[in-house]
Amino acid sequence: MQNALEIIRSAGLKVTPRRIAIIALFSGGARPLSPLQVQMELKKQFVRCGLPGVYRNLEALAECGILCRLAGFGRERSYALCGSYGNRHMHRICCVACGRIEAFDDGAYHDGMMVGGYRLLSHTTHSEGICASCLSETNGEHPT
Repeated sequence: MQNALEIIRSAGLKVTPRRIAIIALFSGGARPLSPLQVQMELKKQFVRCGLPGVYRNLEALAECGILCRLAGFGRERSYALCGSYGNRHMHRICCVACGRIEAFDDGAYHDGMMVGGYRLLSHTTHSEGICASCLSETNGEHPT
């Protein structure tokens, strides 16, 4: 948590009780949350908690690299805690059955390389699949 607070300060943002609560909420699990889910959880702690403010805080934390934005096909945007705070170079796969998120290493791209005449500054990859646990539950066998 302390590292996240330092990242917020270094980005020129204030460390607020709501931002701390949002980070704590995401630290409690590996599942992505929609802004509406975050708002419902924050309402347990804060009397006034509007959805526009939730969106602003989620976006601010995503811009800092603390949270990552996930956009599934045909689904509303959701957010998840980045595997390592401030690391924007991250490849993730999200289980479409249970929502579990895992980071994976793909050395195909690295920051600073030239891609199609562009110098790559940063990149993210979002992949969807079915995790081993859900796969074994759905067809009764372990993946190979």
